[in-house]
Amino acid sequence: MISLSVKYRPTKFNDVSSQTSIIRILSRQIDTNTFKNSYLFCGSSGCGKTTIARILANEINKHQGNPIEIDAASNNGVDNVKQIIKSASERSLDSEYKIYIIDECHALTSQAWQAFLKCIEEPPKYTVFIFCTTEKNKVPDTIKNRCQVFNFNRIPSELIRLRLEYICKQEGFLNYEDACDYISRICKNQMRDGISLLEQCAAYDINLNIENVLKVLGSYSYTVYFKLINSLIDGNLDSIVNIINTIYNDGIDLKLFVDQFLSFILDISKYIICNNLTVTKFPSNQLEEIKKATNFENPLQYYQYIMNKLIILKNDIKNDTDIKSTVDVYFIQMGSYQ
Repeated sequence: MISLSVKYRPTKFNDVSSQTSIIRILSRQIDTNTFKNSYLFCGSSGCGKTTIARILANEINKHQGNPIEIDAASNNGVDNVKQIIKSASERSLDSEYKIYIIDECHALTSQAWQAFLKCIEEPPKYTVFIFCTTEKNKVPDTIKNRCQVFNFNRIPSELIRLRLEYICKQEGFLNYEDACDYISRICKNQMRDGISLLEQCAAYDINLNIENVLKVLGSYSYTVYFKLINSLIDGNLDSIVNIINTIYNDGIDLKLFVDQFLSFILDISKYIICNNLTVTKFPSNQLEEIKKATNFENPLQYYQYIMNKLIILKNDIKNDTDIKSTVDVYFIQMGSYQ
């Protein structure tokens, strides 16, 4: 069965949710027949580089043939590049231009880039190279200087939310509004990851209420974390020790727990500063709990104290041989406001 990320991958520039400026430039180049022989698309994973490269290739060739896609991570040697160069000198049989999309191009070796240099500088007339990378700094300057470089932005969570809602509507999913909002804020601005998370939740139940979504995604327990922070605020040391023991006895990695609790505290701090859930990863059904956990004098000062303690704790347990004891000490200190 085809995945949702493939099923709903844009096939036209107008379908792309972000990268407006880049799409405008590329569309104009197509309209005026001024497209280049070498492009370098740079940006984080899931921001649309490969998708837009495929659309560009399709537009250049007027929907004839298919681009040749190469994963540089597994074809990164000089011999691989020599084969590409040899093939690039031959005309395409099913389209006007032979177009190569070279993904993860930063993985190419120095010798491979050297072999590519002459071909990029003086490319065959009917050949186009589109290099894609998540690590622009690893691409040699001699290559960047000979390509038209586009820096892709991370996709705003609001645009991801709208795309997820569109998919849910098309697929007939139920009660998806809160789920789409939540997923759009935890997928790290990566559209592909957001759609994959949505698909994972829908495989469990097409009723995408927030409770089902939290259950499927294995998110940390907001119930436990709110109980822990309220115990810290109240100075309830007995409760604090018992919660840490439960987390430990449940087999949860304490380093992961500290990371997640720090993220949880950071989100509460963001809410205090902005008075808005959209700047956090909290699902909407946690609003009342957040209000309870911030309903005291100078809450931001207190949460800054907790964040500082957690950052120090995170550093201290990196190479600790008795992490549990160290975590206990820090949380007892935080409960005593020391």
